[in-house]
Amino acid sequence: MLATVMACGLPLKASEVNEISRTDPVEVGLYRCHQGAQIVIKSIAPDHGSIVLQFKGKDHLLYAVDTTTGAVRYQDSRSGITWIKIPTKSMLLDSRLGRQLANDCKR
Repeated sequence: MLATVMACGLPLKASEVNEISRTDPVEVGLYRCHQGAQIVIKSIAPDHGSIVLQFKGKDHLLYAVDTTTGAVRYQDSRSGITWIKIPTKSMLLDSRLGRQLANDCKR
């Protein structure tokens, strides 16, 4: 049985998440961001379906979201916390408040 992750209300198969994540995967470790912000990716599910991200001392469980842009995106729909990774940088957003929490994050 394939593990599934909810993506925009539609189930996303673990194999589909791997397709997305394989292009530019998120890595475990410390990300240093613009204006001194720091993000720690504490763990990544083996199927890349979820990550545990720490920001300002709080852990957030984020689930993979399908994108058409090629960006790697993880989101917690309850809190609105969203981690987006593109080849040159990553960013943390609060989609509920519509603002950036951290930008230009790099390992």
